[in-house]
Amino acid sequence: MPEGIRINQITAGHAKEFHEKLKARGMATTTIHKRIQFARQFMHDAVDWKIIEENPFLKVKTQKSSVKVNEFVPREVVDKLMKKANPVWQVILGLSRYGGLRTPSETLSLRWEDIDWEMSRMSIPEPKVEHHEGRGIRSCPIFPELRSILDEAFEIFGDKSEYVVAAPQYRAAANTVMGWKNSNLRTEMTRLLRRAGVSGWPRLFHSMRASRQTELQREFPLHVVCSWLGNSPRIAQQSYLLVTEDDFAKAAGVAWVMVEE
Repeated sequence: MPEGIRINQITAGHAKEFHEKLKARGMATTTIHKRIQFARQFMHDAVDWKIIEENPFLKVKTQKSSVKVNEFVPREVVDKLMKKANPVWQVILGLSRYGGLRTPSETLSLRWEDIDWEMSRMSIPEPKVEHHEGRGIRSCPIFPELRSILDEAFEIFGDKSEYVVAAPQYRAAANTVMGWKNSNLRTEMTRLLRRAGVSGWPRLFHSMRASRQTELQREFPLHVVCSWLGNSPRIAQQSYLLVTEDDFAKAAGVAWVMVEE
């Protein structure tokens, strides 16, 4: 956009030029798609407030990548990380990989009062989607793999912290006026990967959530899993459900063993 231009002076030509500049910078297709979506929504609100007469981004056509960027994270890898992680990070890993929570927003928002030990359920806050009708909190089982992690964490932090993840510094850094961000979780996760001698993977926390949804989908109907993890069947099919080495091995009738790195 030309510097200093007023919002009511932005034309469809400016919008298309902005799109072309994003592509020229070599950005990923998905990133470009999201940025144009944000701009289109911003202008849509300006139309609603009668600041402008029409949305200049309506004619900008973007292509959403059909390639899934998540990667399945095997349990063996998580076990290695758990052995090197401190109690706080064991909870973060457990909620991300075995609870399927969005990290950092849901993982850092979960309180001990949200845990129903008797019913083995969690009432998970959904900061990212709470503005949608009928959203804001969802009910999810405390899966067996996660139960032992939460039990141990409660013994350590239950009477010291309101939140399940006893790390107020992470919440302060991640929950900003501009919304939730990864803050230094990615940095700490990278350090943990190095200590465990494990290679990283794309979208560190998102891939763990996708891995959990992929596992659950093998045992439960899609609509049930989506209710627990807080997404739609369309989004699950499009971005979360992954094809794993176990799927190939099962189809071929052979056993698959993860090779040590």
